[in-house]
Amino acid sequence: MPDGMIELDLTSPWRPPEGSRPPRMRAGLRWIALVAVALTTLGVLAAATPSASTEPVFTFDDFRVLNVEASGDRLIIQRYQPGGAGTRVEVLSLRDGTRLWSMGLGLDQHLTFLTDNVMALTADVPAGSTPTLTVLDAATGERLWQRTQPAALRRAGGRILAEDATGVTDKGQPAGVDLTGEILVEQHERRYLALDERTGATVWEVRVPRGSVADFSWFDEDSGPGLMFELSPTGLLRIRDLDTGAVIATHQLDWSGTVSGFTVGDLFHESGPAVPDKMLISKAGERGMDVYDRGTGRLLWRWQDDRSNGSGGSPYPCAADLFCLRDESGLTGVDPGTGEQRWHLDRYTDLLGRDGDILVLTTREPSETAARPVVTVDARTGRVVRVLEGWRPVVSLPGGRLVSWRRVDDRTAVLGVVDPRSGRITVIGRSNEWYGQHQCLQRRNMLVCVVDGVLSAWRLP
Repeated sequence: MPDGMIELDLTSPWRPPEGSRPPRMRAGLRWIALVAVALTTLGVLAAATPSASTEPVFTFDDFRVLNVEASGDRLIIQRYQPGGAGTRVEVLSLRDGTRLWSMGLGLDQHLTFLTDNVMALTADVPAGSTPTLTVLDAATGERLWQRTQPAALRRAGGRILAEDATGVTDKGQPAGVDLTGEILVEQHERRYLALDERTGATVWEVRVPRGSVADFSWFDEDSGPGLMFELSPTGLLRIRDLDTGAVIATHQLDWSGTVSGFTVGDLFHESGPAVPDKMLISKAGERGMDVYDRGTGRLLWRWQDDRSNGSGGSPYPCAADLFCLRDESGLTGVDPGTGEQRWHLDRYTDLLGRDGDILVLTTREPSETAARPVVTVDARTGRVVRVLEGWRPVVSLPGGRLVSWRRVDDRTAVLGVVDPRSGRITVIGRSNEWYGQHQCLQRRNMLVCVVDGVLSAWRLP
């Protein structure tokens, strides 16, 4: 349309203007008009005001931040020290970035969270030497206790779940070999301890005999596992309460053999929901997995891995009544009771989150910087519901939500929270230094990212 022209709406019929009104009525209409204009103006101003700022709550932009870790309401950031004199760690408030305390670390030292309230200070030692675990108060950095470092550490509620080889006399033997002759797993007695986080005192101890294997059911990332499962070579499954270490249930499976590995219920970091009545068992020296009903002990079906190199994934619970199986071509939805294929979706292989019967999926790319398209999929049919064009995944949030980013230019990006069911994206942040690889994490209502030595934190809706 040429400039200066006014477009007319020709779809509405023309009507003659109304006749002149009496003076009293004209005065009343003027007041109504003034009030309407005022309300309209306020509405326009309110609509033009951003609902939330996209600026970070706090940032450290000296380009020396190496990585970040979070737990509870605190952060640990590791900073590069010029001159090669190790690194410096700073403990910050997650809410506003206030520095709580800091300490220098040697090149061989590491500081990590054990629970929300305590941290582990460890050091690399030469082979054959005994490593030491030093536990610090997360709020102050004060040393609380010290002991010989366990082989593995996990959190279990407010306690520390440790796997300790001290006093274990049976060091084990190979349990099986694969087709190339490589050892699959070593079976030996394992000793698990629940330690008080403030004192290091042993609350309870469980010894798993040689031939039996333990697994843990992860309820959520903050509290850690809630149950411990122990499977014996005769198929006896014991379930333990991690508060006390006591056996709370047993099941006898129609299975026996040398256990290579097994899983019961929820694989938190991969699947999200739990499928508590199914369990998957791998037998040493064999490819594939057996799927059992935990209540009846009956074999339901067997998944056979026919790939020559054994690559790809194995079945895992991805929805309330669905297993998923990833391969090179895409993702397959499998009936957990029969093993029958329900659907197959090409290209998309990685599960990012879930909201009811909606799965959030992306692709697996050879480069970490490559574009990874995101889609939402109906778990019942495998049908793609929505494609999030131009948005790339950052980190998954509770409830199936997803933080994604979208490129503005070579250095700038916006970040948004995706509602998987509606597809609505709420923009929460903008970064002017978004290039190269990024490390992001979510804790409570905050998103924290490190990109090329710059740390930024945004508040989540």
